[in-house]
Amino acid sequence: MVKSKILKIFKLTIILLSFWFIGEKFWEHQNWLRNSALNYKLLITIFICSVIYGLSEFLLSFAWRRLLKMCGHKDISANTCNRIYGKSQIAKYIPGNVFHVVGRHILGSQAGIKNIVLAGATIYEILGLISISVLIGFGGMIVFGLSNIYFSLYQIILILFSTIVITSLITALAPYLMSLRGIILPYRGIWDAVINISKIYVFYFIFFLIAGLLLVIIVNLFLDININLIAKLIVIFSIAWLAGFIIPGAPGGIGVREAVIIFFITPIIGEAQSVAIAIALRFVTLLGDVWFLMISNKKFYSKK
Repeated sequence: MVKSKILKIFKLTIILLSFWFIGEKFWEHQNWLRNSALNYKLLITIFICSVIYGLSEFLLSFAWRRLLKMCGHKDISANTCNRIYGKSQIAKYIPGNVFHVVGRHILGSQAGIKNIVLAGATIYEILGLISISVLIGFGGMIVFGLSNIYFSLYQIILILFSTIVITSLITALAPYLMSLRGIILPYRGIWDAVINISKIYVFYFIFFLIAGLLLVIIVNLFLDININLIAKLIVIFSIAWLAGFIIPGAPGGIGVREAVIIFFITPIIGEAQSVAIAIALRFVTLLGDVWFLMISNKKFYSKK
């Protein structure tokens, strides 16, 4: 009980500090930001990037469908899977940052998917998203020389090693645990499981790559960028996404993700521009989720 209260206080503190940090920076540069918001190039860029982001979320739905099939549910159609994923994705903006997962479970259960199958797919999905974001984010720090600025090389290697070990262990144990509930995964051993699941995780890698490039497009409005900076921005996006994902409580990672982006990008482009970029990216992802919902749910564009 005491631990639960301490955890809730910790989560609330992180969220409040993130909002305070962003609000303080916004207030400090409000005049500059007000002028930037009226920039038609920025508004057009946000609109176009939001559509691309919404389309990229189909990659997450495709991966989820593959995971469901892997865990034993063979007859779910792509349209049904997209509708479930699109509807549930909006629920992440409910305070708690868990209701998109809960929503997928409820909608999936209503569609006739067994609870154990949904639980298995959820575990693999969360594991995959965290693993890929860690590998891109912290692995990229080593490759592109960011480790000495923000973390020590030892810390990053420890994070990468821990992620690989935990991913491998869960991948190895999941088939056994699910077999106890009557779900037999089609793998002959740990390496067979790791290889096949890694094929599904490629969808997550492409998603982070596309989303990171959208950050690059926004930054390019404020600064001429080169190949090295493009790679660094993709790394920064992955770390910001991870921070917003693993810190519970913040709806859709709001506040936390923006704070991380401002922290990392300020040394590159300046504080005022970093605040504008973080806010613009939030509009891109928020509108992108709406686009994904509209496109994936036929009710929004079909009379049937």
